[in-house]
Amino acid sequence: MNNIGASSKTQEQRDTLFQVNSAAARLFHDLLLNSPQAEKARQYLGNRGVSSTSVSDFQLGFALPDWQHLKEHLNSQGYQDEFVLETGLLAKSDSGRIYDRFRDKLMIPIFDHKSRVIGFGARTMDDTLPKYINSPDSPTFSKSAALFGINMAVSDIRKSDQAIIVEGYFDVIASHQAGFKNTVASMGTAITESQVNTLRKLTKNIILALDADEAGAEAMARSLPHEAVLGNELKVAVAPAGQDPDDIIRKNPEDWNSLIGEAKPLMEFIIERTSHNYDLKTAGGKSKFSDEILNYIAAIKDPVRKGHYLAELSRKVAIDTAELQYGLNRLKRTSSKASPERVGPAIAANSTSIEDYLLSIYIRHPELRATCQGMKAEFFAGTENREIFKKLNDTSKNADSALVIEDVFRPHYDYLMSIQEPKALLQERLTECALRIEEKYLKSTASNIKTILENLEPDAIEESERCQHRLILINQRLADIFRSKNELLRRSRR
Repeated sequence: MNNIGASSKTQEQRDTLFQVNSAAARLFHDLLLNSPQAEKARQYLGNRGVSSTSVSDFQLGFALPDWQHLKEHLNSQGYQDEFVLETGLLAKSDSGRIYDRFRDKLMIPIFDHKSRVIGFGARTMDDTLPKYINSPDSPTFSKSAALFGINMAVSDIRKSDQAIIVEGYFDVIASHQAGFKNTVASMGTAITESQVNTLRKLTKNIILALDADEAGAEAMARSLPHEAVLGNELKVAVAPAGQDPDDIIRKNPEDWNSLIGEAKPLMEFIIERTSHNYDLKTAGGKSKFSDEILNYIAAIKDPVRKGHYLAELSRKVAIDTAELQYGLNRLKRTSSKASPERVGPAIAANSTSIEDYLLSIYIRHPELRATCQGMKAEFFAGTENREIFKKLNDTSKNADSALVIEDVFRPHYDYLMSIQEPKALLQERLTECALRIEEKYLKSTASNIKTILENLEPDAIEESERCQHRLILINQRLADIFRSKNELLRRSRR
């Protein structure tokens, strides 16, 4: 059998992977309805207020505690282990033993917009941690791109011209039971650009209704750059502290309806929530608050909205808008310098200057080059930077870099050596530059692939599948980069 994970995978092979997932979903659903061992799962669903209609609509299921029950069932239907492994339903131990990944779990099938089963979520029915596990990324499933409930929500999203994004599976199930059928879940705290792009094709009106804890608030704030993809403001529905959508809807659906109706623009939410972190009666508190909010405003592309929130900030801190505009302009100038002052939002935004800054550290500090182990020469947009990076990697770290650079690149090399660098946090700066350079390269590559897909002939199925698989891998890596950048930012603020 061919390697199903390879980029040459045909549409027929992918369809078979969907069929395997569907066969597993049918088995799990039948076990939930009929197996004596699933009684605890049925009780759990009853305690959470999940109706029999929802059990059927969402095809909820149960995985037996057995280690090979699903494996043997799928084998009996003609699906070989090597193939099923590609779906993530089976796993392989270090000793080579193949076993069911999901055991003694409430099973939640995840569908795409075409109602194909692309993966699974699984929940324990006690306090065992982790409470949830998901299918690993596969040729059919990418957690960062999937939206739970999208198959059942498409029609209502179009009809209402609005999409509500919640965090969890049961938030979606409770929402649909209560009539809010334009609801989907991100299956995690952070909302990704890929998920926003999927919903953008259905509506430009998106409401984020994540949990009201600190992690949920931070995730909503990190979604601000996605407004450029959406072409509209994201809105936020803020639940009372300690409650999530599932809690509110089960108690009183009308309360949830009111919260959705009172959703406010994301930037307004950020300003209001961030203001609680500072003493705005003091000059120092106003200054720090303004600095933080200006970083967010700088990310807004629309000039009208940018001016609106500058005025809002002006009102909040009683500082003239012109002064805040000066601060915003200064922030832009700082971000375009080759030597950023700190790791964080204000690091150089210009790709070439980031490349220059990375290489200046790379040349002077060979001991830090392992930090950029995943960097490739092709990530560099500048020809001179690309060639210098290749040359440096081809030579020993103990060699004199100046001696191996060709004369044609000597002027640029000398410029790189002239860049002034701060003494502290060099490794963190190097890491962030490497992440940003790779991110820009991957986004450009993804854009090119999408252009190719749009211009392919309808019968170019194999080429289309190759492109789509490449996009899945790119989105997975972009999600990793996003997490790494946020971790760097958190560490820099300590």
